[in-house]
Amino acid sequence: MARFVRRGLRGTARPHLTARPTGPVAVEVIPSSAGSLPGAACKGVDPDLFFAEVDPDDTDADPDAVDFAVRRVKAVCAGCPVKELCLTLALVRVEPHGVFGGLTAAERRALKKSLSDGQRAPRHVAVAGVSAGGAG
Repeated sequence: MARFVRRGLRGTARPHLTARPTGPVAVEVIPSSAGSLPGAACKGVDPDLFFAEVDPDDTDADPDAVDFAVRRVKAVCAGCPVKELCLTLALVRVEPHGVFGGLTAAERRALKKSLSDGQRAPRHVAVAGVSAGGAG
């Protein structure tokens, strides 16, 4: 004989209501990469260039090659019409690696630190109704 489990509080005919939502939850979708922004100059460019890093375990790594790749990517970002939005989204998402909006991860950390130290946000950081200074 099958055993049935009754859900709900003991002695009630109705199931117990919980505070947890059981239906789908609305989620704000933020583009995962700069290449998915409409009109981005980086569309068609190899995404690996935007994440050039020196592998600490690689003894034959050439740091000059990484510097060259970063300069090349920054040149792509320089003329991009959505550069400011890309940078703002990277600051909001706290991207730990890569070049977004023409800034490397270290440059974005320095920018965020300067913003948290009370300096006024540069004009190019607050765009599209999103303020990078309040991100965190």
